[in-house]
Amino acid sequence: MFTLAGIRGSDGRGRSHHASGHGMASIFEAHSFAMIAHAGQIDKGGQPYIRHLERVANAAVARAGHAKSVDRLPIEPMQVMQAAILHDVLEDTPTTPVALRAEGFPAPVIAMVLLLTKPLERMPYDERISRLIAQHDLGAILIKMSDTEDNLCPERTLADGEALRERYTHAFRRLNEAAAALGYTGH
Repeated sequence: MFTLAGIRGSDGRGRSHHASGHGMASIFEAHSFAMIAHAGQIDKGGQPYIRHLERVANAAVARAGHAKSVDRLPIEPMQVMQAAILHDVLEDTPTTPVALRAEGFPAPVIAMVLLLTKPLERMPYDERISRLIAQHDLGAILIKMSDTEDNLCPERTLADGEALRERYTHAFRRLNEAAAALGYTGH
């Protein structure tokens, strides 16, 4: 289930409060955008793809909340949540970064989505993880941790997916170490 329960800095409508007093596009707008963009897509487990995005967003915002409230790191959990729900939109749909900007998503959200999008040139998965880690973007790393964790769920991996499980387990460990190097103490 996709929720905003317990999110600090939210006004109950999913808008973050900023010192400037200006709100950003709501998480509900990000969710609606992702639902429309991914309409009809099914995940590896045979479920609507939006369910994967919801699980990743919920896990990522919990991690970002920990980073902000416990570790006192400069991170905006609502921006992380938006980027998490949108993390596959450039890769798996015809959506462009310009379209995301036109919808009102802030530059930091779009930047995280771009970091999480597979490059046009083919590249081994481990190298993509290295490239992401090298950017030192804690929000993007926490989203990729959450994505990788969700991909490790037995319901989402194929019966013969031992190689994938090993790949995701190794990636999760590397991402967790990278987050820790940036001051994150969660898991």
